[in-house]
Amino acid sequence: MKEDLPSSVKPWKRWLTLVLICIGLIAGLAGLKYQQIQESIAFAASFPERSATVTAVTAKLGSWTQVYRTIGEVRATRFVELRNEVEGRITAIGFIGGDSVAAGQTLLQLDSREETAQLDATRAELKLAELKLQRIIELREDKMASPEDYDKAASSKAVLEANLAALTARIEKLHLVAPFDAKTNLHALEIGQYVSANSLITGLTGNDEELWIDFDLPQDKSNIEIGTNVTLSGLGIKDNSLIARVISSEPQIDVNSRTRGYRALLALSETTLSPGAVVDVAVETGIMNNVIRLPATAVRRSDFGAFVYLLEKAEAKATAPFRAIRRQVSVSRAEGEQVIITQGLAPGDLVAALGAFKLQEGLLVHVVERLSKEAQMAAKTQ
Repeated sequence: MKEDLPSSVKPWKRWLTLVLICIGLIAGLAGLKYQQIQESIAFAASFPERSATVTAVTAKLGSWTQVYRTIGEVRATRFVELRNEVEGRITAIGFIGGDSVAAGQTLLQLDSREETAQLDATRAELKLAELKLQRIIELREDKMASPEDYDKAASSKAVLEANLAALTARIEKLHLVAPFDAKTNLHALEIGQYVSANSLITGLTGNDEELWIDFDLPQDKSNIEIGTNVTLSGLGIKDNSLIARVISSEPQIDVNSRTRGYRALLALSETTLSPGAVVDVAVETGIMNNVIRLPATAVRRSDFGAFVYLLEKAEAKATAPFRAIRRQVSVSRAEGEQVIITQGLAPGDLVAALGAFKLQEGLLVHVVERLSKEAQMAAKTQ
């Protein structure tokens, strides 16, 4: 008769059997998953590697004319604020605000009746003084008048002549005329109105064929020579470009702004520029050599600075001719649709241009158009 196993051994065998079954199940599932992964890898490998299409430009060394841009103010070559020197009541206004006036034209007449009456009286007294002086001269010839009599008569005449000149000058100050051909400002003057001394009557802007353009340059840019041409652009300028010539500059740097003031002369052309307007002023400040120009679309930026994507030849079995290689560059500044590169590229480097935003390190690249700098410039002018 077979002897039974102890009861303590039977549970152990059951647990061992369960563990072996679990291990077998896990191994089977792992094998199945491995097979699926291998099939997925093989399926993915059957597709071509991802690529992008861009245009490209070949880097070439060249020079760049540095341009500093600032704001300029348009000013008239002749402008005055006409003010009265003496107070008085307006008796006549000889211009309409905003109209042109000719040199010598009466602009304003103040009440001068009192001064005119005093002038007439002084003239009469002067005439009498001249007659008296003439009699004394005749009496002296006959030794009948003393030198003191002559001195008093001559002094009286001189005093009256001075009074006459003072009254004449005052009357002239009550009569304001245009000092040159000009256009007047608007005004709100009325006949009968009393104006105190030094009141603004109107502004006079000369009818000249030229304008001044005043602008400032920072200390490190303020070395341009007299006679240098500057380019103007902005509202009111036909074809968005005019040339003015620098004619003068401030003798010293402003201690507050650390800038130097310049004045350029602009010959009037077909433009609607008016004194008081502002324009953009472009000043050539120097030439930078051994730089590379790239289209602005070629340069990307990140927290670490500017970079471009070089296009290097891909391996023989690749499905595209180039691979993108990220390269850090130093950018001097943007000039219109181009960017000036000073470091990071060498002549002959092929750089992704339009479409560079689609690239990343190592990505395959197709080039649909390979443009040199000269070809780009020629295409822009067509």
